[in-house]
Amino acid sequence: MWTEITFGKHSGKTLPQLLLTDPDYFFWAMEEGGVFKGSLATQAASLLSKARRVKIPKANPDDWSVEYVCAPDGKFARFEIVEEDRPRHVGSSLTARSATLDFSFVRGTNRYDKSGYKLFVRNFKYYYFGSSDKRLTKKICEEFFDSSSNFT
Repeated sequence: MWTEITFGKHSGKTLPQLLLTDPDYFFWAMEEGGVFKGSLATQAASLLSKARRVKIPKANPDDWSVEYVCAPDGKFARFEIVEEDRPRHVGSSLTARSATLDFSFVRGTNRYDKSGYKLFVRNFKYYYFGSSDKRLTKKICEEFFDSSSNFT
């Protein structure tokens, strides 16, 4: 059971909805501290841990990596799920790889990047729900973060 936010422009949303609609705000709030109080603070801490270690949605996830791609100016461009043994990207774009999907990656490369997070969520919907146009309802968001099988 997720507690609804009762303040600001995200009032009425639960934290899983917030993370999937405005991840930049979620990570900013966690860095600031004190934005989420009481049960929201407890839930936010749990969600933060999960958001940094999302399992790759493939059979044999250890054979795959998440490859993050940033433009030469450092702005987030996309992520791809690639075979672990695929050669690394060559070119002017900057890349990084990890064994899990980390929602905090965009925030870690650029302190404020709303457009980067829009691209990130679009890629997330494509790889994890089969369509970049998937509508992420409250139920879908909560069920994803409630399932321990989605995290390492």
